[in-house]
Amino acid sequence: MDEPIRESGPHLAAILRDVLGGDGPLYRQLSDGLKRAVDRGEIPLGTVLPPERILAKSLAVSRATVVAAYDRLKSEGWLDSRQGSGTWVRRPEGEDRGGVDAVATARLFLSEDKADQRSGPGEAHTLDRDMIDLTVAAVSASPLVVETLTSVPPDDIAALLTHHGYAPHGLLALRETVASRFSAAGLPSSEDQIVVTTGAHQGISLVARQTLQRGDTVLVESPAFPGALDIFRRFGARMVPLPVDEHGARTELLPDLVAQTQPKLLYLAPHFHSPTGVVLPEERRRAVAELADDSSIVVLEDLAMGDIDLDGRPLPPPVAAYSSGEGAIHTVGSMAKLFWAGLRIGWVRSPSSWAVRMLATKTVADLGSPLISQLLAYRLLQRADDVLAERRAELIPQRDLLCHLLTDHLPSWRWHRPGGGLSLWVTLPSGNADEFAELALRHGVSVVPGPALSVDEGNRRGLRVVFSRPEPVLREGVRRLTAAWHAYEPIASRAPARLLV
Repeated sequence: MDEPIRESGPHLAAILRDVLGGDGPLYRQLSDGLKRAVDRGEIPLGTVLPPERILAKSLAVSRATVVAAYDRLKSEGWLDSRQGSGTWVRRPEGEDRGGVDAVATARLFLSEDKADQRSGPGEAHTLDRDMIDLTVAAVSASPLVVETLTSVPPDDIAALLTHHGYAPHGLLALRETVASRFSAAGLPSSEDQIVVTTGAHQGISLVARQTLQRGDTVLVESPAFPGALDIFRRFGARMVPLPVDEHGARTELLPDLVAQTQPKLLYLAPHFHSPTGVVLPEERRRAVAELADDSSIVVLEDLAMGDIDLDGRPLPPPVAAYSSGEGAIHTVGSMAKLFWAGLRIGWVRSPSSWAVRMLATKTVADLGSPLISQLLAYRLLQRADDVLAERRAELIPQRDLLCHLLTDHLPSWRWHRPGGGLSLWVTLPSGNADEFAELALRHGVSVVPGPALSVDEGNRRGLRVVFSRPEPVLREGVRRLTAAWHAYEPIASRAPARLLV
């Protein structure tokens, strides 16, 4: 039987540092804080908690306070214990994930005018208007992108048309440009290490196809990009969550998780992690690289969101830059987030020893991505700095507006202002994100609930809310979310047996 994760007193105290000091008995504040941490996915199910004495010392409270908190959680079904085995986290019986996660995922790519608009008893609106979509983390083509795409010299296209059209490796000029950008970011690269893909989604799929067999284990950040979860499921992988905190993937858990699960692959997004927007610190990147160097585990780092750098703070180099060269670390990038997803162009940068295998896998997949799109991508990358400036002028006000609106209208919701990316990761103060997202649909606004972005049942109070929308859409979207929350909050407080409180 796998050994469980064992949480340390100091780290658990850091997670719970903000829960004490409110109203009510300390033991109740502590037990409520532990439930919220489990609900957010910060403490995975099955985790063994530190002994009462150690946690009490770490929190600077009495041992009696911790004992009372643990006893309360045991009585509610959140903890279990056995002599000699410690106290571990569980899910209370009768908890049900609900069913809206599949609905929300399916809605990601429904056009607003065709989105199903349902109403129910007690709804504040009749929904005879368009759905507000706050689910798709993408941007439309900016003026510079339009200008670049519509001004390609005919001679450049004519030159491509003299080629037979099959280029599994990708257009040389594009691969050279991508390699140069990696090198400038601190990851020395050559064009031979780059394989052009049909979007980052295919890049993830190629690495999975090259690495996984049915039943293999993949460690996946929780929450994570839902497209990656779909890919790993398609390959029959067993996914194990790697919790994310305010600094990104909790790499200190990797030794225990690796020993327990023997994973073949580790997937993470170190640059503006989707959906939280956090940037993985340098020391955690080094820990991941050392894991790859010292084992046969393949690491897949997804940098697709990394180009949406809104605040302009220097980013650490990609994880692969910290490798000694022995590790199998693949780095995926894309044109989708900064430029336009409709190009369907991305890339995988692999270690030199893996490059030939990656090329073979791509060749079998589709014989190469469209050359015209690659030419357009090459031309756009020459203007990447200008496009980023254009995006910042658009996205920073949108991000700040959404933050302002949530502060004013939904002050009980918790979130952090991200330095990049396209969304906010919101934690509800009570209730169940699945159920709230379902109710929000009936109020005419769609958001993605945390379980749709999760391997297990964690993140049940999490919501992904994108801000890459025009000001009127954001204002109306938050107005509808506020109405939905006012309708849902009493329901959440009246049903503690089924909802997470």
